[in-house]
Amino acid sequence: MPLSRSSRLTLVFACVLALLGTTSAANAQGGGSLVIALDQEPPTLDPHASPSAVTFQIIASVTENLVYRGLDGKLVPWLAESWTSARDGRSVTFKLRRDVKFHDGTPFNADAVKFNFDRIVDPKFKAGGSRSALAGYAGSKVLDEFTVQVSFENPYAPFLAYAAGGTLGIVSPKAVRETGDLVHTRPVGSGPFMIKDYVAKDRTTMVKNPAYTRKAPWSDRAGGALVDTVVWKFVPEAGTRVTTLESGETQGVYLVPAQSLPRIEKNTAMRVDKIPYPGAPRIWLLNITKPPLDDVKVRRALNYAVDKEALLATVYKGIALKAFAPLTAAMLDDPTLRQAYPFDPAKAQALLAEAGWQPGAEGIRTKAGARLEIVLNAIEYGGGPEPTAQLIQSSLREVGVDVKIKAQARPPWYEDNYRCATHGPVMFLRATDPDGLYPLFHSSLVGGNFNWSCVKNAKLDQLLEHGRREFDPAKRRAIYLAIEQMALDEALTVPLLDELSVWAFRAGVRGVKYNFATYPVLSDAAIQK
Repeated sequence: MPLSRSSRLTLVFACVLALLGTTSAANAQGGGSLVIALDQEPPTLDPHASPSAVTFQIIASVTENLVYRGLDGKLVPWLAESWTSARDGRSVTFKLRRDVKFHDGTPFNADAVKFNFDRIVDPKFKAGGSRSALAGYAGSKVLDEFTVQVSFENPYAPFLAYAAGGTLGIVSPKAVRETGDLVHTRPVGSGPFMIKDYVAKDRTTMVKNPAYTRKAPWSDRAGGALVDTVVWKFVPEAGTRVTTLESGETQGVYLVPAQSLPRIEKNTAMRVDKIPYPGAPRIWLLNITKPPLDDVKVRRALNYAVDKEALLATVYKGIALKAFAPLTAAMLDDPTLRQAYPFDPAKAQALLAEAGWQPGAEGIRTKAGARLEIVLNAIEYGGGPEPTAQLIQSSLREVGVDVKIKAQARPPWYEDNYRCATHGPVMFLRATDPDGLYPLFHSSLVGGNFNWSCVKNAKLDQLLEHGRREFDPAKRRAIYLAIEQMALDEALTVPLLDELSVWAFRAGVRGVKYNFATYPVLSDAAIQK
């Protein structure tokens, strides 16, 4: 899909920043332990079961994929040496590497690929984001020990992009069959690192895979990881996370808060990497089935009322850009998208009045004796209500909407989304293809991941399905632009912020690289003494 000029500039900017602080393998120093603090604990480390980005931040160098996609957007061989797509777009045949073993010593082969993909679509398996990545999967055929043909019921244009994504990471069939629930805390992949232990609410540790002698697709050298150990610490409180970096307790942190960023960037002992996220921005999915959001005028009013500039000036200064649509500008940018819903509280109030909501007591609008109340579903990370939810609450209060923030642990948060029980969550969705809109809006995903707007629209379904069948880049762009325009007109969401993936490291940490999804790949990471 062609990128706009601004998107191309963003991608170049990302590549430059991602290379800051890298060093050649010849100058790298091996050994040692790298400690990195993350903002949350993953719900699982099983790539097929996880719906959460934090899983793939951790295991990007633990599990491997058939193909790899770096920040330049190009697909290159990884576990597959080569591939051939059928003319009808319904299958891809992969020639696999013959020198790969999983961490448990079992061989990687065509049977392993078939097992992994069959597992994902098994109705008995509770998949995360992986099942939508294999939509329309018709099966895998083992042609010989190292050749596998993956087929789909219909032409499926996004497959190769998804085959490079974390949700389709390949795990050991033997480990899945024999270790039971351990797969959630100790997935067995074939990458340069392997999971050693997992301590709930504290950390997970991965160690160098001594048997890894191949050249990773992001590296300029053959051989295993340079550091011996990587410890991922779960530190929800942002200020505490930054303090661990400044004190040297950690050598890297994810999600540097805006208020700390200037201090870190001025510190010559630190380095900051910023990479634009692909996929959906930080976005409020509006549950259009639950009153009062079943009225499109109310949903449009919310879009006019939320002050995104205030979000950028306070919580997200330096770490995000204003979002305009359900895909980030790095994925698809167009002037027609940027013109939708400027901040206009007067317009919001007029729309609410048209919908029958009149000014009431304590500044909250009422209709037929009922207050205009909305329940926003939020995850409780341990540091209180999420700032984005609080600012939404404040913005909407100004136009007479009473927003109740339902802050809760991740499992009940998901269950409420599946049941369409609240007025929707604020979330983001990392996707490496514009088909990321499919799980957000296709009617088949109501009750699953991630159609939490609970929308069922036949025309929208048709466009989403057409996008999956269309291989021509220009035609695909036109389809997804139409989808975004429809989503904006129906106000299915409130796009908030195009976030930047912000990682900060001690200056002595070199060789950290990033894949297209902005997750760090760490086999070339080293610590200068």
